[in-house]
Amino acid sequence: MELTAALREAASVLWPVACAGCDALDVAVCAACRALLLAGPVREVLDGLPLVAAAEYAGPVRSLVVACKEHGARAEARALAAGLQLVLAVLPEAELVRVPSSRAGMRRRGFDPVALVVRAAGLRSIALRRGGAARRSGAQKERTVAERALAAQGSLVLPPRAVRALGGRPVVVVDDVVTSGATVREAVRALRAAGCEPVGIAAVARTQRRVVEPLA
Repeated sequence: MELTAALREAASVLWPVACAGCDALDVAVCAACRALLLAGPVREVLDGLPLVAAAEYAGPVRSLVVACKEHGARAEARALAAGLQLVLAVLPEAELVRVPSSRAGMRRRGFDPVALVVRAAGLRSIALRRGGAARRSGAQKERTVAERALAAQGSLVLPPRAVRALGGRPVVVVDDVVTSGATVREAVRALRAAGCEPVGIAAVARTQRRVVEPLA
């Protein structure tokens, strides 16, 4: 134990580490930030399907997701995977079909963040495929809600090989962050078009829904 502590202390001097969620020193993901992903899922119903996320996309959780998405950080992926496992435990048991990274995101990162988290959870999934021409250029996060919905229409398909593998079985859509819901709605549409039966949507994080106050 003393030797381990000494080695850890020496390593922290040579290669400083800080929690990606809160900047706590000497740990990639601290216990407090891990706990945020295990505190209890965020639940809602989206177009008649249960949507369950590990946490809200804010604060340290947002920072952990960004670190995983942008750098493929393994410790962060494992922390997010633990939250995803809890989410899947409350949804119906089904095959997992993940939302793919955008083409631009894959070119820039060289990996798929959702696939990384699913693998870190020790799970297997089938990926939808980007299909059809992009309706608008630009990143999804830069679009309005209406623009997101328009851009998502017809953008996903289930590859023929996956259609044969799933055989119309129940499926759960998996994504890292659900914002407007346009992408997961498109995933549900694509799966139903392929003859599958979506029974839920699982996400690592969900953005806070904004309540619009009525005009006086």
